[in-house]
Amino acid sequence: MENQKHLNDLAAAGQFPDELAKLFDYPSVGELFSRHDSRRFDEFRARLTATRENLERIIRYGTREEAERAARAVKAVDTTLEFLESLQKMRQNAQK
Repeated sequence: MENQKHLNDLAAAGQFPDELAKLFDYPSVGELFSRHDSRRFDEFRARLTATRENLERIIRYGTREEAERAARAVKAVDTTLEFLESLQKMRQNAQK
């Protein structure tokens, strides 16, 4: 796709946009539950949900190879979301 070519050009020039750096800025699970408010958890879950939506677009509009990779990534995101939901429920039950 065009985006991959653009990223390759940026990599060759030694330049990466801030968005690419943010892609790898995920909190640890402990950080998500270290506070009493759920703001950090909610933000993380929203980012994962947005990532899933973007992957769904790639599945629909990307090449066959991109769609296959995106489908595997969707499964990983879904598993992560389910895991986080389970942890959140366990935490809520422990607080009762």
